[in-house]
Amino acid sequence: MLAPLYSESAISDRVQDIAEKLNAEYKDAEMVHIVVTLSGAFIFAADLIRLLNFPIIVSFSGLAPYAGEDAPQSNLRVNADEIPPSFGNCPVIIIEDIIDSGKTVSKLRQLVADRMAASIEVVALLKRQASDAKADYFGFTVPKNLFIVGYGLDLDGKYRELKEIKTVGVIAASDTKTMC
Repeated sequence: MLAPLYSESAISDRVQDIAEKLNAEYKDAEMVHIVVTLSGAFIFAADLIRLLNFPIIVSFSGLAPYAGEDAPQSNLRVNADEIPPSFGNCPVIIIEDIIDSGKTVSKLRQLVADRMAASIEVVALLKRQASDAKADYFGFTVPKNLFIVGYGLDLDGKYRELKEIKTVGVIAASDTKTMC
């Protein structure tokens, strides 16, 4: 059973707040690259990008954030082909749906750094409370063992279309090793 966690209006307010902060920070930028992680961040990214008032170039990075129960976390893959070969010393904003351990965004951050980004900031819709991973901007925190869906996040491809974020239940401790 799904239970409400963050309402559509609460999400909208946080997206607006993040956009205002980014607009203030990048108001004088000539160009900012945005790298959107797929596929969970697509709705968040679309809503956020439409509120930005500075010039942007958008790229998408397909990720394999859940490597399977038996696969080591070091097997995470970032689709580097979709990202520009060089960011030309422009700032880069990575938009992520949720930061759990931070391993996925760390790999993407390194790839972006290797491609001559002037600076790199991470904007995440959600961040796990127990995570030590860094997000420069994030919308909400969620407890470590709470599984959530909606607003782009899914469970086996379902529930991405929900306008709010809902909880599905608690993740068993043995399942957390597959999270990134």
